[in-house]
Amino acid sequence: MAGKTVKNVTSLNALVDNGSNTIIFVESDNDFIDVLLSFLTIPMGTIVSRARKHSVPLEIGCTSNLYASAVNIDVRHFQTEACKEMLLCPHNGAESHCKNLKLKIDNDGPTRYFVCDSWQCNFEMKSISHYKGVLCKCGRCMNLKSSLSVSSSAEQGGGIFVKESARFIITDDLCVMSPLSVASNPVFTKLGAMNENSTTEQQNLKIGAHEVFNLLMRSLVSKKPLSETILKHNPVPNPNLSLLNLDKLILTRIESLLLGDMMDAEEEEKIVVKLTISVSKNIVCDAEAGQDFVNLLFSFLAVPLGFILKHMWDASFKGCIDELHKCVKDLDEQHLKSNYHREILLSPKIYPASNALTLPLKLKHDKSTQGYLKESTAFMVPFTDIKEETVEVGKKEALHLLVATFLSDSALTDVFISQLNQEKSIKRACLSIK
Repeated sequence: MAGKTVKNVTSLNALVDNGSNTIIFVESDNDFIDVLLSFLTIPMGTIVSRARKHSVPLEIGCTSNLYASAVNIDVRHFQTEACKEMLLCPHNGAESHCKNLKLKIDNDGPTRYFVCDSWQCNFEMKSISHYKGVLCKCGRCMNLKSSLSVSSSAEQGGGIFVKESARFIITDDLCVMSPLSVASNPVFTKLGAMNENSTTEQQNLKIGAHEVFNLLMRSLVSKKPLSETILKHNPVPNPNLSLLNLDKLILTRIESLLLGDMMDAEEEEKIVVKLTISVSKNIVCDAEAGQDFVNLLFSFLAVPLGFILKHMWDASFKGCIDELHKCVKDLDEQHLKSNYHREILLSPKIYPASNALTLPLKLKHDKSTQGYLKESTAFMVPFTDIKEETVEVGKKEALHLLVATFLSDSALTDVFISQLNQEKSIKRACLSIK
C-alpha cells in the first residue's frame, strides 16, 4: 500500500486503531516524506508568521514574543526596511530544494531576486538578494529586479530529499523507517496491530497543505500529531511534563569549565549583557543590552527548526519533531538521495543575509554584511528586591539561549540564572580544593 499525490492533496494508507481513535502508522511514497522532512529546513520566523496568519497559537517557547517584538519595533531602528522583512519573512536556506514540494507551507510566493542599482558596480560578480533594498557591497541598494535560473533537486533523479521510488512507514510520533515485515516489528506488535482481537483497520486518508501545517504545529507539542491532525484525536494533557532540562543545555559549558577549555583556538568575541535579577524570585526581570545582543536574539527568527533540534542535547520536550530529526540519521542510501541531502536536513543553513545570524553561532556568512539594527540603538527587555549581574554571551551561551527560546517561556532566566549559579558553585569548589 502506498500513498498517492493528486494536485494539492496526498492520499495516505493508514493502519488505524478505532478503539483509541489513533493512527498506528501510515505508509507513504516519497512525496509525503519529502514534505515531512522539509519541516527541518523551515525558519522559526516563518513558523510563527504562518501560525499568526492562521490564528494558531504557537504553544511552545517564547519565539512568538520575539517575533511580536520585531513586528512592533519601528522600522527606523533597523539598518534598512529589508532587515525587518528578513526577520518577519525569512527565506528558507533550502529554498531551491523545497520549491517543488507537492504540499508547501513555507513561503509560497514566487522567488524574487534583486541586484545592485548601479551597473557600474566594480565587483566581478554581482551580489543577489531575495530582499529589495538590501545594501550591496558597493554601498548602494539592491533594488533592481533580476531573473535567475536555479536548478532544482527534483530535476535530477526525481524526489527532493529521498529517492522517487522510495516507500516509507511513518508512526504517529513521526518516526520514519523503511518498510519492514510489520508482523515481526516489535513496535507494532506492542501497539496491538497484529492482535486478532484488535480494533485496527486500514483506512485511506487525505491530507492537504492545511493539514500539513497543523501537523507541523502539533509535532511541536504532541507525541501523536498524525492522530490529532487527521483523526481529530483529543490529546490528554500532561501538566507535569518539563519542557526544558537545563542540565543538558549547560552541560557543555560545565565540562569546559572543569577541563579548563574555555577558549577556542581563535579568540572568541563576546557580547556583554547587564541583567536585573529579582533576588526573592530568582528570575531575570530585564536585560539591558546594545544592538549586538538584540541582533543575536532577532537572528533566532531566521534559524531553521532542524538547526535548533540538532543542538537540543536531549532536552525534555513535549513534542516529537525531534524524532523526525533523529530518523534522518538512520535513513540509508537506498532511500535518501545522498549524504549531501542528509546534511541539508540535519544541519540546515540559514539564508545568508546578515552576520548578526552567525557571529555567536559560527555559521558560514558574508563578513561584509551588517546586523539588523542601527548601532546607536539601545533596548530594554522589560519587567522589576533587585541586584545587577553582568554576563558574557559567546558561542555556547548563544546556543543555549537559542534552544531555550524554542523550548521555554522564560529563556533569559533559564539560561543566565543557571549559568550564574553554576559558575558560583564551581568557584566555591575550586576554593575548597585550594
